[in-house]
Amino acid sequence: MANATTGGNNGTAGNSGSGTGSTLDEDDGFGDEIAPLDPSEIDGEYHWTAAMTVADTSINYMMVKKFADLVNEKSGGKITVDIYPGGQLGNTTEFTEAVIGGSIDIGTGMSTDLVDFIPQFAVFDMPNLFDNTDQMRAVLQGDFVNVMNQYCNAGGIQMLGYSDAGFRVLTTNKETHNLADLKGQKIRVMTNKYHIAYWNALGASATPMQFTEVFMGLQQGTIDGQENPYMNIVGNNVQEVQKYVVETNHLGHIITFFMNKNVYGSLPENVKNLVDECASVATKYANSKADQSIEGYKQTCENAGCQIITLDDAVLAEFREKAQPVYDMVRKDLGDELVDQLLDAIDKVK
Repeated sequence: MANATTGGNNGTAGNSGSGTGSTLDEDDGFGDEIAPLDPSEIDGEYHWTAAMTVADTSINYMMVKKFADLVNEKSGGKITVDIYPGGQLGNTTEFTEAVIGGSIDIGTGMSTDLVDFIPQFAVFDMPNLFDNTDQMRAVLQGDFVNVMNQYCNAGGIQMLGYSDAGFRVLTTNKETHNLADLKGQKIRVMTNKYHIAYWNALGASATPMQFTEVFMGLQQGTIDGQENPYMNIVGNNVQEVQKYVVETNHLGHIITFFMNKNVYGSLPENVKNLVDECASVATKYANSKADQSIEGYKQTCENAGCQIITLDDAVLAEFREKAQPVYDMVRKDLGDELVDQLLDAIDKVK
């Protein structure tokens, strides 16, 4: 690829690395440790396009915006990133295909979104993997990412990093403290066979449904509850039509940050190293923003009259035991080696 790359679109950027509203203006200290490159040592200029379906208030956007600001500043303006949030460049499938194909340079979504393109991402659909976000983040910043990146490269992308929006939790109109309370509840889930199998294994009635239909379904009582991270719960006012938030913490809401493999591979080492450093800082920045926002989202839920229920460790252990059939499904689909590599990585950070 040429040094100057573009996304080949005619849209209007939501923001760019050199635009206004830079996160660097916050003087938050993220990125201070990154040494700037002398612009004279950068051969040519780089213009990249980044796409996402989520809004410019999301953790995804904050992460990519921080990256864009950092690479712009540390390159002396020789690297710019135009960011298109809110599905301006297509839905998740469309923009992911475009990143793999090379007409868009950078994408961000969630791990589940990549399963259709890189099946090995289903390893993160095994429920109750992590005890807390510290464990999850340690794994997503450790050696296991090298294992996953082999599959990413084979699928046409280079994973720049992972962030998260905490865990997915259950919201419901039925007070829920244990497995017995879950029995028979109609829980909306994504159209994902592993998610469906999990909630059915817990005794609930998994109900696949487009997220755009969820609010009305809850309002009309056709479903009892749904599962999402706090970010999506509050972002879609689910707390207005639900009585309880149950911290099942069953799946990490893992945010992916990836680049076209050929674009990344074509970079000279000094630019590639700068990209890696800025991406690493951007994911850590996004995690700090996630932690802050989750506390605010919890307060919003409580202000709306929702009761937040924390489950006992013994109950969570029962959930994990019930999840074993899903682990078996993933092992059958992906093989034992990858599953065991992830489980070993988790054991090492416990």
